Amino acid sequence: MIEIRIPKLGLTMENAVVAGWHVDEGAEVCHDDLLLTIETDKLTFDIPAPAGGILMRTAAQGDVCTVEAVVGYLAGDREEYRRLRRRLPPSATVPATAVGAAPLGMGALSAPRTAGGRIKASPLARAVAAERGLDLSRIEGSGPGGRIVRADILRSADARLPASGVQPSADADTRPVLRRIPITGARRLLFESMHRSMADTAQFSLHTDADAGALQDLRGRLKDEGLQISYNAMLIKITAAALRKHPDINAGVVWGNEILVWKNVNIGLAMHIDGVLVVPVFRSADALSLRQINTRINACMRRIKRKRLSPDELTGGTFTITNLGFTDVDHFTPILRPPESAVLGVGRIVEKPVAAQGRIVVRPMVGLSLTVDHRIIDGAPAARFLHTLKQMLENPDAVLQDSDVADL
Repeated sequence: MIEIRIPKLGLTMENAVVAGWHVDEGAEVCHDDLLLTIETDKLTFDIPAPAGGILMRTAAQGDVCTVEAVVGYLAGDREEYRRLRRRLPPSATVPATAVGAAPLGMGALSAPRTAGGRIKASPLARAVAAERGLDLSRIEGSGPGGRIVRADILRSADARLPASGVQPSADADTRPVLRRIPITGARRLLFESMHRSMADTAQFSLHTDADAGALQDLRGRLKDEGLQISYNAMLIKITAAALRKHPDINAGVVWGNEILVWKNVNIGLAMHIDGVLVVPVFRSADALSLRQINTRINACMRRIKRKRLSPDELTGGTFTITNLGFTDVDHFTPILRPPESAVLGVGRIVEKPVAAQGRIVVRPMVGLSLTVDHRIIDGAPAARFLHTLKQMLENPDAVLQDSDVADL
């Protein structure tokens, strides 16, 4: 008999929701067959079979379970499976490991508060509660020190109702539906964080164009040397160098009462893979070589496709880059990822006529769009940072030569 447990995917992970089973109760599975999908506050994650056997499920879809909770077993044969079924009914949540089997949010609770009287709750939990019209003081927290996290909100008995508290009728809308897309997992995270971003920040954007000729030349030279370096790796490296020259851009607000200027430059890169948008974070990007960044991007893309990205890889960012260079978009308005105060949008590289020394020439130009939180960053500092970034992109060799990292 082999236990199937909720894995600890990162230092910050506390619990997960059983999003769905991919194997029927009592079915035979082989090693590495996909068993179930779980959801955390950050992502969805597929759990494969650790060995072959007959599946006995002890947690049902929608159950919220702590890390290391037993959600099923793999029996070695039919006799062992029958013994397991006599001991424990299928799809029954294990009381010792499941979180919050009873509905929360119904009674008068005394939510833990900070010294200033503020209810202890994560920013994401606050956003989800506001969206559903829930009172945080009536929700019990399962985080450190009783802190309320997103999973606590979703477990609330009223969490699935709209803010009005009235469940809409299935027949209320007669418009034909082509397909239904559940707002779960990574899509739910994006859904909630973007809503919170626009509601809680004062965003404005600056746009400019940079000559990408030198960037193209550098990439071509590296390719001739056998190195396939992506534009995204170059963008991360150069942006990290620009942030070192403008440290006040590498800042954010976490609790609302002070601006934090972060010591490390941790750059998130928006990736849209297999219909899912995720933003893995490349920590201390300024201390990595171009080759190291490129290798980590490729490894990260493989883990995303296999749904093996850990929650810790999606947290701790201080600045984000979103690149639409693969499309016909020149400029756009990227949206902040709280608590970060700035995000860079990069458009396509396209030949355009530009004025140079009194003549009109055609050059490969790339659009740059910088969105910042005006509560934290004023227009002039944002413009100076964008100017520095433009200069560095137009002279990438100088950035690499000035870098403390010798390995490219």
